[in-house]
Amino acid sequence: MILTYALGNKKTSLVNILSISGVWGCCPTKPFPNFLGKLQVVVQDMPLKRKKEIMIIQRIFSYYRKPVFDSLSKKENIIVLHSKNDSGIKQLNADYSKEIFCFNFSKKETNVFLITFYLILKYRPKIIIHEFAIGIMSLPFVFLITKILRIKLILWSHGYDRKKGFNPKKSLADKLRLFYLKKADAILLYGKEDKKLLSRYVDNNKIFVAQNTFDTTTLLDIKKKFELEGRENIKKRIGFKYKYNLIFIGRLLKSKYPELLIDIYEKIKDKLNNNLAIHFIGDGEKLKDIKRYVEQNNYTDNIFFHGSIYDDIKTGELLFCSDMMILPGALGLSVNHSFCFGCPVVSFKRGENGPFHGPEVEYVINGNTGFLAKNYDIDDMTKIIYNYLVNKDLQKKIKKNIYELITKTCSLENMVDSIVKCIDYCRNSFIRLRT
Repeated sequence: MILTYALGNKKTSLVNILSISGVWGCCPTKPFPNFLGKLQVVVQDMPLKRKKEIMIIQRIFSYYRKPVFDSLSKKENIIVLHSKNDSGIKQLNADYSKEIFCFNFSKKETNVFLITFYLILKYRPKIIIHEFAIGIMSLPFVFLITKILRIKLILWSHGYDRKKGFNPKKSLADKLRLFYLKKADAILLYGKEDKKLLSRYVDNNKIFVAQNTFDTTTLLDIKKKFELEGRENIKKRIGFKYKYNLIFIGRLLKSKYPELLIDIYEKIKDKLNNNLAIHFIGDGEKLKDIKRYVEQNNYTDNIFFHGSIYDDIKTGELLFCSDMMILPGALGLSVNHSFCFGCPVVSFKRGENGPFHGPEVEYVINGNTGFLAKNYDIDDMTKIIYNYLVNKDLQKKIKKNIYELITKTCSLENMVDSIVKCIDYCRNSFIRLRT
């Protein structure tokens, strides 16, 4: 595939542009600044479209990120560049976004090359916020052009591989990550613990935390309507016929251990007089096996499979009427989703073999907003669940704490404000440079 650019009134390929400027013929013995100087002349002569001050580059435009970008677009002049993939995550577009081509180098979702070069030249942003993953092979080229055009670069991600940790002394991948993090103008992270870790290696002042979240404003408004109707009325309307209800939301993958909810059901159903239901929302590789086991053991009256649901009201009703969200695997944004409807989350503490939680684990404060059982100890998890289900005072306390956290700490407004603060930090650096 050959990318084309407009140079004056003449259409030409990137190869020709570089050839015309003499850059393509540069040999390794020539000074690197000479290369940059020649390329700078080329890109500065290219025709300029309407400027976008902020350019956001992501592999995909996921459905849960749209409210963040919608809110940000009201405060900043942005354009979001994104591709699409078959990850199973619902993906969208918006009037401020543009779908781009990408090449996949392997089955790993982050191993891609995003075609962004010509759009950077077209829109000439002052600041680029780039998804940070060293598997994105186009990142070095974006890094290079930001230096040539004096564009501020913000790297947005976890900052490191949360499964492996961060050790730039021993890991070549972490050495490369650290190089980018040090050279970036600012860093956007999802969790406070991640900032604490990376601050040992990178200037703390340029690290900002935009705690990951959903559209909490919309979801909390939906919850208020549910409260007016009443929980028991909704349970009757949607067919929740049991007193106690446990729910799992997410892809039914081996790494998420959804089958453990069946084990929990078997361990406590007699203690609760079988007045207990399990609800699965999602699809995935484990679905057939779990369904087969449920049918073989005659659990179909108590265990329900709702499939993948992307409707906020339908998933909200299920969460609002459930007592607890059980997530045996790695925690992610499902925590925020559950908390918006007052449903506490139960998972396992991290051990050497996982679960390798996302930064959202910071929201699950053990005994206050949710519970973290001993590492992969199903008996401890079962005990926690049973004690919660039969203790109304504990339920009242947990739900109150959840509401305070979702409205004050991990609200949509807080996440967007943190992104704006990071942008302002880069914007102010332009002023510092001029003075």
